[in-house]
Amino acid sequence: VARLSEHLQLPGHSPVAVDKARDKHWTRAEMRKAGLPSPKNMLIHSTAELESAAKEVGFPAVLKPISGAASLGVKKVVDMEDLKSAYQEVIEELRSLVVSSGALVKNDGTGTGVNANQVMDCTILMEQYLDGDEVDIDVVMSGGEWRYAAVADN
Repeated sequence: VARLSEHLQLPGHSPVAVDKARDKHWTRAEMRKAGLPSPKNMLIHSTAELESAAKEVGFPAVLKPISGAASLGVKKVVDMEDLKSAYQEVIEELRSLVVSSGALVKNDGTGTGVNANQVMDCTILMEQYLDGDEVDIDVVMSGGEWRYAAVADN
């Protein structure tokens, strides 16, 4: 939508802003650059990087695809053995996903949809686990003013 809005010269978010918000690693980097707190994290491209990620981030931690949604491929890990098995589970889960009608869903075998790894970055982020309440805050802005806001327990 951002790219279409930009192309049609309609108001909306810039494509770069949307890309930064959709990529969890990029979002964390932007938070740090702005002086905001961000959990320790590291990208994992292969099993060869698991030990260095464990040393960098520590345990407990969470594995998640950098561009996923709806908690698909998200796993909490508590030690190195857990990290190794969870990493394999997440990779397998991502390989089973397709994009169908704009949504990321499990491949149902009907041949509909495009393999997720063809249209999104399936790199895994290992992130420090933060314990506590989690909420979603949604705000709709128009003309620099908020028009709607909602807070939901997650």
